[in-house]
Amino acid sequence: MHFLGVVFSWCGIFLEGLLILRGVGTRMFKVFPLFFSYLAFCFSTALCVYLISWRHPGVYPSAYWLYYLVTILVEFTVLVEISDHIFRPFPALRSLGRALTILISVALGLVYILPTILRPTGRSRTLLDFALRASVTKALILLVLFYVARHYGTPLGKNLAGIMLGFSIYLGLNVVMMTGAKAYGSALYGQVLWFMAPLGLSLCALVWTVALWDLVPVPRKEASPTDLERNSETVALELTRFNNELSKLMHK
Repeated sequence: MHFLGVVFSWCGIFLEGLLILRGVGTRMFKVFPLFFSYLAFCFSTALCVYLISWRHPGVYPSAYWLYYLVTILVEFTVLVEISDHIFRPFPALRSLGRALTILISVALGLVYILPTILRPTGRSRTLLDFALRASVTKALILLVLFYVARHYGTPLGKNLAGIMLGFSIYLGLNVVMMTGAKAYGSALYGQVLWFMAPLGLSLCALVWTVALWDLVPVPRKEASPTDLERNSETVALELTRFNNELSKLMHK
C-alpha cells in the first residue's frame, strides 16, 4: 500500500508540474490565476515534503501532517476560482459570488470544521473528522455553484467544466475514504489513507491535465425561438439589471 501510494503521489506531482508548465506556455495561468497558484503550492510543498522524508525522516511525520492540513484549507481557493468564472459575465455579481463563497466557506468552517479541532479526542480521530468535514463542506459548495450555473444557464466551457469534474472526483473519493475509515476504525484508516489519497489526487490531476491542455473559449448560446431560450434571455436580462444596480451600490 505504501509503495502504491508513493507511485500515485509521484504521478500526481508529475501531472501537476506538467500542467503548470503547459499553463505557462499557453499563458492559461492568467485565465485561472487562483487555480494555478493552488497547483504551484501543491507541487512545491509536495516536493519539499519528499525532500524532508529523504534527508530528515524523523521530522517527516510532523511535516506531512502539517502539509496535509494546510492543503485542505488551500483547496478552498479552487472553489473561489470556479465562482469567479461562473459569474464572469457580471462583474458585480462576480465580486458578490466570491464574497459569498468565502463567507460560506468560513461559516461552514467555524460551525462544521472547527469543532473537530477543539474536541478533546485523539489526534488521528481529530484529523479524520477534520478532513471528512472539510471535504463535505467543499462538496456542498461545489454542488451549489454547479446548481447556480445550471439554473441561470451559464456556459461553463471545457476548461472550467474539467476543473469542476476533477475536483468532484477528488472530493468524492475523499468523502468515501474518510467515511469508511471512520466507520471501520483507525486500523483501516492507516492503510487506506496512504493509498486512496494519492490515487484521488492522481485522478484529479489527470482530468485537469486533459481538460486544461488547451485554452478553449467558452461557447456562446445561440438565439432560437423556443420558450426555453426566451426564458434564458429573460433571466439574463434580470441578472444584467441586478448587476447594474449592484455596481451602482458598490461605487457609492
